Amino acid sequence: MISISRCPWAFPIGDDYAIPERDTIMTLQLPLSEEQTMLHEMLSRFVSERCDIEARAANLHANPPRRMALWEELCELGVPSALLSPEAGGFGGAPEDLAVVQYALAPGLLVEPILVSVGLCGRMLDAAGRSVEAVAAGEVVYAFAHQEGFDPFNAPQMKADADGDVFVLNGLKPAVRHADVADRLIVSANGPDGTILFDLAKDAAGLTVTPSRQIDAAGSADLHFEGVRVAKKDHLDCDAEAVIEDALLHGLVAIAAEAASLARATNRDTFEYLGLREQFGTKLAQFQALQHMAADMAIAAEEVAAQAHTAVVALGRKASAERNRAILVASLACDAGGRAVGHAAVQLFGGMGVSDETPVSHYARRFAAMRAQFGTTDARAARLAQIEGFGHE
Repeated sequence: MISISRCPWAFPIGDDYAIPERDTIMTLQLPLSEEQTMLHEMLSRFVSERCDIEARAANLHANPPRRMALWEELCELGVPSALLSPEAGGFGGAPEDLAVVQYALAPGLLVEPILVSVGLCGRMLDAAGRSVEAVAAGEVVYAFAHQEGFDPFNAPQMKADADGDVFVLNGLKPAVRHADVADRLIVSANGPDGTILFDLAKDAAGLTVTPSRQIDAAGSADLHFEGVRVAKKDHLDCDAEAVIEDALLHGLVAIAAEAASLARATNRDTFEYLGLREQFGTKLAQFQALQHMAADMAIAAEEVAAQAHTAVVALGRKASAERNRAILVASLACDAGGRAVGHAAVQLFGGMGVSDETPVSHYARRFAAMRAQFGTTDARAARLAQIEGFGHE
């Protein structure tokens, strides 16, 4: 018999089965303030009480889907303010705050646009000197209409042609996450002097919004711009390329923390199932081949947590190629670890692993969505190769 009393990840050998204790943010080994610890505990309770799989299914299967069902409660809990700096009207804004929010909310599989609207768009608006009071209060919801291909770090191809006092936008922004529920958009375009960012209402004349659904049940929309005229006052006065890069790096770190939490939640559910399900009169936990798979899952989850920690720490450093490199490496490792955990969990659950009634099926779908949310795995690997000097000119 191997003792598991001191190791939350060890898989039991023998008849005594113990389920790991509920996870804590210390999985990422981050030094947190008292306020950040309290925030994590509060959001963990919120997920436990309000985000069960049945309630989520009821919201998403409604006609139309209720993808903003928890938005008001999240705002009342102060989640948007936790993602904004005191200078922007919040009380957080540090990389650790971002990690706490993402880690705590991850097991709830929320589809509300907290990260994109506040953590990314709110940060971009603040960088441009715009007020984010309405964003912090949850009164205005933003989506980030930027990525056009596999690599979001590439400059946008959508055209912004100057016409007197306005810019005219023509092009397509495909599968923009949360654009179906957004009120406004931050749109990137290729202007006369390079990349430009615009703060645009979603109901602008000439803009066609075609809603869609992503693999993790979050909403999105294709945005077709046909002669959309934007006043120059709606142009964000900032270094657009630097602001976009900063937002994308924050997004990668956010989903790295989310992946660490999801990996732990996936393992916990899977290990519990193996300790309960019987085959041939024997619990699945007693089969050596499945023990080996569970051990691999545990190792992968620890690797994801370690890389997420690295990403959070790197995000707190000054902008540099080395900072970008560290975050890209961590994001790729989290992709690989999350994929390993998610796929193994589905295999160990068998047919139930792809059932809507089983949380691990939704965890696996979320892992898949994360691998493409801020650039595909291949695109980020190619970007890393360029930083390392192995890319093509």
